[in-house]
Amino acid sequence: MPTAAGLRRGVDALRARLIWAVGGPRAVFARIYRQNTWGSEESVSGTGSTAGRSAAFRDELIALLRRLDTRVLLDAPCGDCNWIGPVADVVPRYVGVEVVPELIERVRARHAGERRTFACADVARDPLPRADVILCRDCLVHFSFAESGRALRNFSRSGATFLLTTTFDDVAENEDIVTGGWRALNLRKPPFSFPPPLEAIDERCPGYPGKRLALWQMDVLPG
Repeated sequence: MPTAAGLRRGVDALRARLIWAVGGPRAVFARIYRQNTWGSEESVSGTGSTAGRSAAFRDELIALLRRLDTRVLLDAPCGDCNWIGPVADVVPRYVGVEVVPELIERVRARHAGERRTFACADVARDPLPRADVILCRDCLVHFSFAESGRALRNFSRSGATFLLTTTFDDVAENEDIVTGGWRALNLRKPPFSFPPPLEAIDERCPGYPGKRLALWQMDVLPG
């Protein structure tokens, strides 16, 4: 007999499928933001986007972007930009994209400037500006396998040189989800099967010792 937790997960998955069927990714993530589903008092992008959480790895991220001589950083998706400010400040041009229209308007009002621009875009479908580095932190973990594949192919079409994205080294087998949910992903395991990364930053994430921001050259990733 299903447990109460199992029934809740089933209902949540069904609700997510219905929302997706009606409105696609904008509807799914707009609901998450409006209801603060990820439960952070500081950031509607969730507890992983707090200033305190990012302090554990931010200096290493800045150092990596400098070593790569990053001129244009594409933050896809940028969420509410709660933690990224010190990182955005070290590159000549920062571009943030986000699928929820009201969130991107809020971000523009608070964070746009001469070196920071923002656009409302679906990272899996809409044309993306060319960048030296695409930062895709804590995004694919919320996507189904199919949606993750679309996003990765879209990143490749953008002409970016590097992808810096979240992976979990200690996940033995990836599971599929309904977009809008969450699970840890190891991008070196199927269905992704990425090669070893060029570099990896340990996020020092409590409860998730294998969480990394890993760097790949776009043109070596599986299509």
